[in-house]
Amino acid sequence: MAAPDVDLAQWLALRRAGLGSTSFRRLIVGLGSIADAWEAPVEALRAAGLDAQYVRGFQKARREFAPERELEVLAEHDVRVFTWEDEDYPALLKEIPQSPPVLFVRGTKGPDFGRALAVVGTRKVTPYGREACEQLCTAVARAGVAIISGLARGVDAIAHRVAVAEGAPTVAVLAGGIESIYPRENAGLAERVMENGCIVSEYPVGVKTRPDYFPRRNRIISGLARATLVVEAGAGSGALHTANHAMEQNREVLAVPGSVFSKQSVGTNQLIRESTARLVASAEELCEELNLLSIGEQLPLGDIQPAVGEPPEPVGTSAEEGRVLHWLEGGPRHVDEVARLAELPVHAVTGAMLTLELRGLVRQDAPMTYARAN
Repeated sequence: MAAPDVDLAQWLALRRAGLGSTSFRRLIVGLGSIADAWEAPVEALRAAGLDAQYVRGFQKARREFAPERELEVLAEHDVRVFTWEDEDYPALLKEIPQSPPVLFVRGTKGPDFGRALAVVGTRKVTPYGREACEQLCTAVARAGVAIISGLARGVDAIAHRVAVAEGAPTVAVLAGGIESIYPRENAGLAERVMENGCIVSEYPVGVKTRPDYFPRRNRIISGLARATLVVEAGAGSGALHTANHAMEQNREVLAVPGSVFSKQSVGTNQLIRESTARLVASAEELCEELNLLSIGEQLPLGDIQPAVGEPPEPVGTSAEEGRVLHWLEGGPRHVDEVARLAELPVHAVTGAMLTLELRGLVRQDAPMTYARAN
């Protein structure tokens, strides 16, 4: 067996022990390097500014960490690792406060793309939000811009799917270990993302996804791009947290205006009203904001207006299936309710649901109750 990468193993050991950006920085500033810190006595660790909790974690890592096994686990999951010391560590991400000292990556490309746009929004996307996201992401994807998002339901999944469909690179940032895909229903999408881009995480293999990891994850989404686009966001939405991170990182924030009657547009309209985000109402405007109009031939996709009718149907769906999908926007509905709203026989709706479920476009949340799968 080849000798383990000792320097990388030390970074991995300290990250596994729970040390974060601040602790890594203190060790490097106080002791010169992680390699020097690894050999340092406890008194030197304390003098470098490491508090008692992390000194104990450091000592435990030195006693118990098996570098050969850790590197084997990474190889088993086909994981690449980037530390602050690596030339290929994403330059934009390294600029932000609290940049992750260790970045875990799975996929064929990335994670550093010269031109990238972060796209975030609500999980409960409306037909209007879906159409806006598809139009805007299509425009930037055709210009070769990487799309960064979080693999969540709703806007995130739509953004990734558009990038995949257009052959553009895309990056999904996780809130758990690099092998821990959440939500599980997007596991297939994650595989497609890795074919032309990558998934990334600051957490090692085996770390479970936790609710408190999502807000921290959002700083990486905005940190990998020079601009963040918020498509739809309700009050208190995680997408607004990402926008706040982008502002703190001195990155541009863009927002799609929405109906004053839509809960999903409260956050985006607020960003625009407070002048913390620039209004984007068409694909051409977005390309202009990103200085893309001179890159290739831009085909304007039309102004974005709140949707009145039904959104375009996914490729391969029948008219009935498209109507069923339309009435599942915004949350789960019982088959009887969909039949009433869509003005279809119940048997036609149940048949459409079965077909759509097999295609992964809907999921069953309760007996005879369905929701869109993204």
